[in-house]
Amino acid sequence: MSRLLLTLLALLSANVYSAPNIVVSIAPIHSIVSNITQSVAEPKLLLKGNQSAHHAHLVPSQLSMIEQADLVVIMHPNFEVGLSKSLSQLNTKTVLLVNDGINNHHSWVNIQKMKDFSKKITDKLSLIDPDNKTIYLANYAKLQQKLTQLKIDITQVMKNNKHPIASYSNALEHFIKENRLNQKTLITTKHEERLSIYKIINAKKSMLSNSTKCLISTTSVPIKHINILTEGLEIDVVRINIMGDEFATGNNQYFQLMNNITKKVDQCLQ
Repeated sequence: MSRLLLTLLALLSANVYSAPNIVVSIAPIHSIVSNITQSVAEPKLLLKGNQSAHHAHLVPSQLSMIEQADLVVIMHPNFEVGLSKSLSQLNTKTVLLVNDGINNHHSWVNIQKMKDFSKKITDKLSLIDPDNKTIYLANYAKLQQKLTQLKIDITQVMKNNKHPIASYSNALEHFIKENRLNQKTLITTKHEERLSIYKIINAKKSMLSNSTKCLISTTSVPIKHINILTEGLEIDVVRINIMGDEFATGNNQYFQLMNNITKKVDQCLQ
């Protein structure tokens, strides 16, 4: 075997073994990280399917994933409440927060915030894995272009949608603000809250007086709660899975999720 071939094999082997072990809590953020680590490492997704980030109880295999990780990426301890005990045992240098200084942690539905986060994760990976810094930076540049185009495309669809809308919770607040949608009614700040009669009456009055066209909700809200709110009102409803569980995990998951949100909201406002 030639010396050149041996050298190349050695370099490839070194790259494989030096790749950081990355664990990401939820699918949309996992997708962003996957774009940055492409051709270097495949991040592992911690929470899958119906596991709630707010109330998840980790099984031994998931606990092992966290313990063996070089980097664990989460939204915020106040978001992944179910992980707080496991994460508290890790070195703070091992954990990277997506969000700092904001109260609403559903920030992945805002493209600008994901552009900011992609810079944050690129810097972190370049620090812990300097051998692959050039690849991370190249992937970051590509991702920025993709996110910029996504934002242009969504803005084009949303720019003329000025009908009054109501939101069941603040889960899509960052999407609504980024696209300057005309939200007149916010029913509750927590999508898992069981509404009181008082809140239901006030919400119905607000939606009626504002001639609300569309009520936006997450799929985690039971349909019977939505039916109570809209009974007697001429209002369309859109229910959105903001985790994008219906899409395969990986590089394209975030883009499929955001285009799906846009499509559903646009259809509700027609």
